[in-house]
Amino acid sequence: MKKNKYYSTEEKVDRLKYYKNLPEKQRRYFLAMEYKRLGRGSQRYLAGFFKCSRQTIVNGVKELEDTNYIVDHTRQRKPGGGRKKGMDE
Repeated sequence: MKKNKYYSTEEKVDRLKYYKNLPEKQRRYFLAMEYKRLGRGSQRYLAGFFKCSRQTIVNGVKELEDTNYIVDHTRQRKPGGGRKKGMDE
């Protein structure tokens, strides 16, 4: 099986550094845009390279393609999302 090389060495360093500095929602958008740019067959490569789930890429693509989806970078999670406070606190 032939492995595709989508990024050059310089691109790998730059893209990984950029990706690590993004918040969660913007990471999904970045991965979705990279997937659309690189084309079919790049999903597994991107998931392995950025150490993320393939489902993250799928979710990002769905969010980008949804015409009713409103981009809100002020919140990272839905209201009520995240870890719940314990009974002790």
